[in-house]
Amino acid sequence: MNDKTWTWMSGSNSVNQSGVYGEKGNADIDNVPGARRDAVGWYDNLREEFWLFGGFGLGSSLGGAFL
Repeated sequence: MNDKTWTWMSGSNSVNQSGVYGEKGNADIDNVPGARRDAVGWYDNLREEFWLFGGFGLGSSLGGAFL
């Protein structure tokens, strides 16, 4: 796609969604970060990893925390 439009890939598209973090060290397709604002992220093409840093967000239960 080269028309510079956004495409929704995965995760919730609703506000105030809690995260699902699973067990540390065990990858799981159901793991997703909680909703957040003012975060910075980028995709590393070489390692095929998405990096998400900071912002105000929700953990695995309702309630905001600076992450």
